[in-house]
Amino acid sequence: MAAGVAATKKEWTACLAKSGGAPGKCEKLEKELVSTSKVAGVECCVAETVCLMRCTGTSSKANGCGAEFLAMRECNRAGGRQLMQGMSGGYEVAPGKGGLFSSAAPSLVGSVVPARSLLGMQDFGESYAASMGIHQGEVRF
Repeated sequence: MAAGVAATKKEWTACLAKSGGAPGKCEKLEKELVSTSKVAGVECCVAETVCLMRCTGTSSKANGCGAEFLAMRECNRAGGRQLMQGMSGGYEVAPGKGGLFSSAAPSLVGSVVPARSLLGMQDFGESYAASMGIHQGEVRF
């Protein structure tokens, strides 16, 4: 059964590579992969792949597609997901994965990423430079 899933995933991946960033062109293979992987109990990260492709192929990429990249990374972990989307919009340590993190992890992953803006990046750059002893307006190479 897993061999059939692997073959279908390989075919779907090849289709996506040729699709020019349009996952809809491979919808038939996508549906086949979803159904065969569900029967076999194998995670193929189909939804995460499609969401990431849609994000990076549209104007949404201006926001960085951070949630999509994180979902894709977590889905592809060899030992299974370590972080999961929480109800508050932040993330939570996945059930059974608490031993992989320090006791401070829940408070760190529970935060929500700040909105991405030019002002926010400039403020961060200035504070980061100040932490290295570089003052505003000063240039060092």
